[in-house]
Amino acid sequence: MHSVILESLSTKSDLKAVVGAISNILSLDTKGAVELAKSLPLTLAKDLPEKEAMLMADMFSSMGAGVKVDPPLETPQAKPPVETYSKKSKKQMSTGGIAFIVLCLIAAALFAGFNHKWIVEQFKPSPAKASRQLQKGNMNEARRSLQRQLNKNPTDTELLVLKGKFYIGAGRKRMDDENWRSYGEAGALPELDSAVEFFRKAESLDPKDGSIPRWLSIAEQMRRAFPEAEIAARRAVSIDPRDPDNWNQLGSVLVSEERITQAEQAFYNALKIDPNNAAALKNLTIVNLYYTKDAERAAGFLFAFLKQKESFTDVDSRILRTDLTKEMIGDFNPPWAKMIPPPLPLEEYERRRSLIANNPRLRHDPLLQEQLGMLYMSIGEIKLAEGCFMRAVQLNANIVSSRKMLAIIYMMEANYENALKTMEMAVKVDDRDPFFWKNIGVLQKYFRASPQANKAFNRYFALGGDSFAERIRREM
Repeated sequence: MHSVILESLSTKSDLKAVVGAISNILSLDTKGAVELAKSLPLTLAKDLPEKEAMLMADMFSSMGAGVKVDPPLETPQAKPPVETYSKKSKKQMSTGGIAFIVLCLIAAALFAGFNHKWIVEQFKPSPAKASRQLQKGNMNEARRSLQRQLNKNPTDTELLVLKGKFYIGAGRKRMDDENWRSYGEAGALPELDSAVEFFRKAESLDPKDGSIPRWLSIAEQMRRAFPEAEIAARRAVSIDPRDPDNWNQLGSVLVSEERITQAEQAFYNALKIDPNNAAALKNLTIVNLYYTKDAERAAGFLFAFLKQKESFTDVDSRILRTDLTKEMIGDFNPPWAKMIPPPLPLEEYERRRSLIANNPRLRHDPLLQEQLGMLYMSIGEIKLAEGCFMRAVQLNANIVSSRKMLAIIYMMEANYENALKTMEMAVKVDDRDPFFWKNIGVLQKYFRASPQANKAFNRYFALGGDSFAERIRREM
């Protein structure tokens, strides 16, 4: 007889499935199963026959858990049926052995000493599993699973909607592969046509589910059939006006139609239902940043969005922070043209450059490197100027003026990560220039969305500020 012991879990373990298995085997509620899973090792069963112990161990191993059987199971040795036993036969036996194990897991209901119905359920296709496969991007597995289920239940609306979502994912992948070429309704992708077909069939079977016309609207919007997308979105809102997702989709379609005022109102309606709705906060950031050009208003929505957990994995959050910073940073500095050397006549530029370039001390003199960088800046050779300022800093880490020019270059290019690092290094060398503290604060606030911004602003004021002091006070 054998004992089965759960020894370890890892980031690759299917924790939900493991907890469910513990709950069923030990007849515990989910909370109790979670507590036991926190303090491993855990004995799952004792005095099991060899075959049942093997099945239980295989099941937990398939979930990515570390399992021990005590005493260890004997590994069965495959014997050839005849003396002419080939390598090919061994491979076939190995494949057959895997299939046998899977069949045994299902057949465990006949003799295992725990909840056999639960085991069988783990191997059945289900809408929930297909949905998880779609979310993970396992498109082929999801397609096969959905098709098998639809063959048995062709009028199941949940399955029809999932099949429509599958085609949206397939259409989006093709559009990504083809760099988002513009597909009008007449030339829509066949995947999007299929998605629309499945959503319409689902809606005809369940006209009271507001999520179905919302998905139909998404598919119509992707194929740029905006009137149909708006009609479907408004139908979703009329069916379920308390669902913020419906209002967000309506607003998204209205933005596509460039009806910005109405779109903004739709997003506000979503926020009235859920003040922390991440999609609505993001959408209002986009509307105010790119359409109404109200960067300060956009900032309020963006900061609220960045507090939501959805923002941590949102691929657009960095782009939004960068673009907002680009709009705002000009409010705190003179025009860049006034902060870089003025252009020189070509002859004068060549005369000065020649003098510096021919100076034998150039390679070792940080001030000459800085002067050459300034000359390059005056004619717009930004990359050459950047190289000179960097060499100047390498030759003399205390040359703050070159760090300042590097910070200006990076801010001009919206390379705010490098700008912030450059200025933070500058104040470690010499912290008496309010320019650095002011812009550190601005980048901390808008690019990093960090509460550290006010510390930098306070230091800026302690140094006397500059002509933008009143504007900074409003920021604080």
